[in-house]
Amino acid sequence: MGKPLDKKLGLYVNLAALVSLIATILAIYFFVGSLNANARQTDRQLLAQSLVAAAEQNEFWAADYGWWSVALNYFNDGDTDALAASMAAPIQDHAGFDFVILAQEPQQRVYGWDRTTGMTVRDDIIEPAGLAAIREDLAEQYAAGNFLASHFLQIGDRTYIASATVLGEYADRAGTDPAADALLIIGKEMNAAFFASIEQHYLVNGIRFMPADAPSIDGAEPVRDAHGHQVGEIVWAPSLPGFNTLRVVFLPLIAYSLIFLIASQLIGLRARRLARQAEANEQRAHQAAATDNLSGLPNRHGFAQFISSDIAIEAARNGQAAAIYIDLNGFKAINDKAGHQTGDLAIIETARRFRAALPSDAYLARMGGDEFACILLGEESGMPTLEIARTLLFSLHAPVICDGRSFELGAAVGISESRPDAVKDFATMIDEADLAMYRAKSDGLDHPLYYDSEFAVMDGERRALDADMEAGLERDEFHVVYQPIVNARTGETVSLEALLRWQHPVRGDISPEVFIPAAEHSKLIHRLGDLVLDTVCEEFDHAPGVTVSINLSPTQLNDPDLCSRFLARLKEHGLTPARIELELTESVLIENFERAKARMDELSQAGFRFNLDDFGTGFASVSYLHTLPFSKIKIDKSFIDPVGRSENANKMLQAISLMSDAMQLETVAEGVETEAQASLLRLLGFNYMQGWYFGRPATAAARAQQDTPDTEPAARGAAAGG
Repeated sequence: MGKPLDKKLGLYVNLAALVSLIATILAIYFFVGSLNANARQTDRQLLAQSLVAAAEQNEFWAADYGWWSVALNYFNDGDTDALAASMAAPIQDHAGFDFVILAQEPQQRVYGWDRTTGMTVRDDIIEPAGLAAIREDLAEQYAAGNFLASHFLQIGDRTYIASATVLGEYADRAGTDPAADALLIIGKEMNAAFFASIEQHYLVNGIRFMPADAPSIDGAEPVRDAHGHQVGEIVWAPSLPGFNTLRVVFLPLIAYSLIFLIASQLIGLRARRLARQAEANEQRAHQAAATDNLSGLPNRHGFAQFISSDIAIEAARNGQAAAIYIDLNGFKAINDKAGHQTGDLAIIETARRFRAALPSDAYLARMGGDEFACILLGEESGMPTLEIARTLLFSLHAPVICDGRSFELGAAVGISESRPDAVKDFATMIDEADLAMYRAKSDGLDHPLYYDSEFAVMDGERRALDADMEAGLERDEFHVVYQPIVNARTGETVSLEALLRWQHPVRGDISPEVFIPAAEHSKLIHRLGDLVLDTVCEEFDHAPGVTVSINLSPTQLNDPDLCSRFLARLKEHGLTPARIELELTESVLIENFERAKARMDELSQAGFRFNLDDFGTGFASVSYLHTLPFSKIKIDKSFIDPVGRSENANKMLQAISLMSDAMQLETVAEGVETEAQASLLRLLGFNYMQGWYFGRPATAAARAQQDTPDTEPAARGAAAGG
């Protein structure tokens, strides 16, 4: 006789429940394992991305501190005190990095500072083998067109991210030699605090670092840089969302088997929630790796990802995209005068203003240092590209306030577009916008500049001219000529204007209007300025009452050591600043008035006198005369040419003479070529005159020949002109 139906039913029900329970347990087992495996893989990706982001951050510090010609000068001079003040002090101020090294092995010079030893200079932080490996990595990066390299380095029992770049400011860093030039190496220790920061930012727990000589652990993540150098492994407490889920539902599952289906639904809901959380964590990690932690904008890595996206490529392919490249003017002065911390505040404020000025669909990124890039997509982005670029410039019109201090910032802006009739990819647009920006910066433009194909040609010509200038300096092709400035009443020479000339062996005489702007762009202007001063000191006529005037460029006024260097050179030759007059044009002052005024006040207090050259050709000369230490104004030749032929010109010159007399300033008329002009200028009250009528520019040797006893009376008579 068979079992009763109720028992059979009970058996079937129990069997069904058992099968369901086993199936559920197996499903949970595989589900938990899958969640845990996915979470471990996510942790692994987060850790790998955290090391990439840390290396990029360290490279940012290296690029920021490495782009500094003053530090290179200190290094070449062996001035360890100055280097300690500028390079070592920041180690104590913030946790950005833990050591900084300046090294140039061919000269057997290695200076280093470590967080543990403070301002004490050391030469033993890194071993020669480590330096050689870093140089090898940097050379490899150079071959790929990059000028920064990061190397995971083991020093004793400590592990560091060491990022290196060639020290100094260079218009073209491709011309530097990573194997021989001075290097800046910035190191960040991968210690407990470092990994604690990773835990906090990337939500990975229990991170432990195992050095390379420790036994390998199964499942550990190698700590390896982009060049394949492995310094150890990372182990961590893996996220276990599966076990966490099981812990929530296990006991109810056993105790309340009758509500198994409800519990399974809860598991599903919980699983989906945990999956969403894991996805959000991964997204946060990607975002952190692509974001500049100072400004909050996308960084260069994030920018590269954006222009490589399908939507950006499609917009460029359809001729509906634009790139705007921005480089700040005046940011370096903030760093020099107020320090990098204030400079960081200026970057934060600039980013805020740019974001507020842009349409919501514009993409803005900080490319590094004081450079930004903006991408516009679509046929209609709310307003035209040029108007958006102008809005970005206008956002900088108001002074930037940092720590209660006011700073002026401007920008050079370049634009390139992909239009239906001229389709370009983003790589081309970025290069073109960058070239246009550099052209706008070199020309001192206060408005955005569209790319023109001639810029690339001119950039090549400028590079060739720079190379010729460097070679010309080595071959002594530059020389100084002097043009006399005479007393308007007596005709006696009271001053000489020193003018630089270049006699190229192939191209002949090259105009200063050609090579001076190029020298200012390439920073060769400092060498040319020192050449003029050295030549003047060697050839100067020590006759009492005769001075020499030297022209200064805007780039020279950027040099904080200008005054001390000039004083040292004069002292070597037994001269005083009172014998030297420095000539500035209004363009020098308009570019950065506050910096120019500070430098002029320093030079004036040292004894130098200032002349305002080309008076009347600018915009605000009278206001400058009230606030700056000028002693003379030089009237531009364009005001002298119509003298005697135009009543308005005569009245204008008379007004300038009366104004100068009221302000107790002496006047020099430039470009005097006839006796008629000289006579009328005397009647109008001008103090001094300069021009071909009184003598053309000549070398010191030629002037000495002119001033012999046989020729001097005739020369004086011609100069006096009756």
